[in-house]
Amino acid sequence: VALARLGHKVAFLGKVGSKYNSPRVIQDLKKEKVDTSLIVRSKTGRTGYSIVLDSKKHDRTILAFKGSNNDLGFNEIKLKKLKTKWFYFSTMMGQSFRTLEKLADYASKNKIKIAFNISSYLAKKGKNYLKNILKKTSILVLNKEEAGLLAGKGKINALLKKLQKLGPKIVAITDGKNGVYAIQDNAIYYGNPHNVKIVETTGAGDAFASSFLSGIIRKNDIKFAIDLGMTNAES
Repeated sequence: VALARLGHKVAFLGKVGSKYNSPRVIQDLKKEKVDTSLIVRSKTGRTGYSIVLDSKKHDRTILAFKGSNNDLGFNEIKLKKLKTKWFYFSTMMGQSFRTLEKLADYASKNKIKIAFNISSYLAKKGKNYLKNILKKTSILVLNKEEAGLLAGKGKINALLKKLQKLGPKIVAITDGKNGVYAIQDNAIYYGNPHNVKIVETTGAGDAFASSFLSGIIRKNDIKFAIDLGMTNAES
């Protein structure tokens, strides 16, 4: 949705359930001008959803139920429709992770670039678990906690270099109110956060990652990408 709002032509590839919530999800995506023709509908499964638990201090916990989105098989994908310049990979689990690995191979063979935004679920699995995808990834975006889980303890500059050695050409690490750090080639960049009143942080990481990718697509300029990502996350 963020990429669509930024003016890109976008389709969603994933799996939804068989009952009431699936048409609601598809309808909402269509309203946001996201192509839904690649969505796979399960015959018996359930559509994933999340419950966000918020506190007075806005330290929130998200309980995520992935539902049918864990069950996407590579054989269910309409490969002829995958005419794209970029894949944006998010956290897929179960059978869907194996599908993600096959999609990474497909991308490599068809000159499709990959942006990978992992979560702590996948970071905890370790770099060996993710190596087949990371080797084919152009942009890796994650937060400091996830970077530590994946690359071990260390300062952010060291983490950036360790993660880049796993394959990605560009790595961006977000560190909440401390800003954003990124590496491309041997140069390290820093984005300083603006003095905005924080109302709610849910989705800020997704807003940054998608807008960072948009910046690279539009101008192939990492400084512009950081600014765009931070502006959208802060808004």
